[in-house]
Amino acid sequence: MTGGKCVSDFKIGDDQRRRATDQLEKLREANEGRLAWDTEAPADFTYLYDPDHVLVLADDRADLEGALRRLDRAFERVPLDPDDDGQDGEDETLFRYLLPDRREGESIGDVIDELEADAGLARGRITPDHWIHIAPTGKGTACPATEPEETGLCEPWPPVYDDSRGKGVQVVVVDTGWHPPAATNPATPWLEGVDGDDENNASPLREYAGHGTHIAGVVRCLAPATSVFVEGFAVNGIGGGGILESQMVRQLREAMAHKPQVISMSAGLRTRHDLPSLVFQRFHDHHLKDADCVLVAAAGNDTSPAPFWPAAFDWAVGVGALDRDLRVSDFSNYGVSADVYTVGRNIVNAFPDGEYVCFETPHKGDVREFKTGLARWSGTSFSTPIVAGLIAAEISASGADARTARDTVLARAVYRSDPTVGPIKVLDWNDF
Repeated sequence: MTGGKCVSDFKIGDDQRRRATDQLEKLREANEGRLAWDTEAPADFTYLYDPDHVLVLADDRADLEGALRRLDRAFERVPLDPDDDGQDGEDETLFRYLLPDRREGESIGDVIDELEADAGLARGRITPDHWIHIAPTGKGTACPATEPEETGLCEPWPPVYDDSRGKGVQVVVVDTGWHPPAATNPATPWLEGVDGDDENNASPLREYAGHGTHIAGVVRCLAPATSVFVEGFAVNGIGGGGILESQMVRQLREAMAHKPQVISMSAGLRTRHDLPSLVFQRFHDHHLKDADCVLVAAAGNDTSPAPFWPAAFDWAVGVGALDRDLRVSDFSNYGVSADVYTVGRNIVNAFPDGEYVCFETPHKGDVREFKTGLARWSGTSFSTPIVAGLIAAEISASGADARTARDTVLARAVYRSDPTVGPIKVLDWNDF
């Protein structure tokens, strides 16, 4: 049964599959079971979704409701985000519906197929309410490429530039939240002045704690004078590292309230039929398109050419990961989601001190002690802020608008041929 119990995986002995199952169990537990996937075995999932809700744009709302009535299906229009004020606090261009009655074994995808056929709508006009998660790794998993690791290093890598790069530029990191002590910790002086939604960390550290802080630190290393705010979407343990598309509407709106010129986003999603995410397309059309702002997004860590949204949109800068020898990392997505690649393996930056208990196979149950204010971490999550920082630095250096600065930075990428992926565009921060 789609979205069934995680223990149903008959290949559970494989480490990668066990790891995926561990992650989905955590995500499902954190969200009181409001998580389903599109395959029988969790490790094979393509996309994650709320099993009882659909999303539709305003233009198709009447067609959806008409089909629901003709098919005698119960439905209820519900708020996009129960914690938000009103439909989405600003306009009514996207709607969320609860579809409570289900025939035995029927998935939300089955219902959508029936509704689209009855209403004469093309695929993708009605979608599940997908789960967005911090860039997934390996085939069918939902986290960074590694869990955070201790490091004996006392300095970040990439290192801190010693100039005023990024001065006068606002960057918003849309991620898991912020660890305020990092801003005053003598071990991480490059984070002085950074602010954001407090994760309220304590030892033992929760899963994904410090993800947003680590990313903010990377931005500050490449552009030390940048003003950085971390907009947290999975703080205080809520969400298990994920958030529904419907809830992301408010987070993106709050991010734009800080008037950023660059948004760094190390999260995303696969979708049903790999069609564009309604929420991110709506965000572009109603907020980003006319703003002096660019979105830099992680390509994801699925080792796949399939689209990972929002990185796969042509208006976003999708960032893949390289090892230090400038070869594509074995976890990195490629193709349509990766416009450019830069180093994303073993990035060293800020991390909360405390005890971290690993929850993923094969390290499940291992205890890691963080005492230096730093950690080593890998994934496209951490190559993304390098590119965001380079764009912020270019804005301050040239006085250009965000899109011009983005184009200038990308124009400095060098074409290389990777033995596993083929031609790629590589940004080496050493060249800036």
